[in-house]
Amino acid sequence: MISVTYKNAMAEVLEYLKGIRKEDVNKIPKNFLNYLEQNASKDYKCNFDYTKSLKELPLLDESKAIISVICFNYWCETNEQKEKFKNNLIKNEAKYQEILREKYNTDNLFKKEEPKNIVKEEPPKETSIVEYKENWFKKFINKIKKIFHK
Repeated sequence: MISVTYKNAMAEVLEYLKGIRKEDVNKIPKNFLNYLEQNASKDYKCNFDYTKSLKELPLLDESKAIISVICFNYWCETNEQKEKFKNNLIKNEAKYQEILREKYNTDNLFKKEEPKNIVKEEPPKETSIVEYKENWFKKFINKIKKIFHK
């Protein structure tokens, strides 16, 4: 069974393929396109601005993954293009891992960054005299102690 996220991703990929050149879509095998159409969500609606680049489109990560598989397997025609595409994927993954390493570094995990340009105001210290009252249980215990100490 395919999850809802992947069904939505397949719907986004099909919508994206409507906005590119027919000759590029024709490079994709029909059985793969049929698989996408059969498993795509029928309820998920997505409208893309086809004047924007792929990076600027609000796609799910799963949709980007499917498009990258299509690009690698069907649109990269030479081994040189495939190698260049693979190297770009490796570079992007290295950048992403570096960002995660900085974000979740164990040395900085429990340090809170102090916001800059914010002046902290200390709450006013109360210096009034507090009256001490013994509770009834303490009074009772103290009386019992006095009786036994005599």
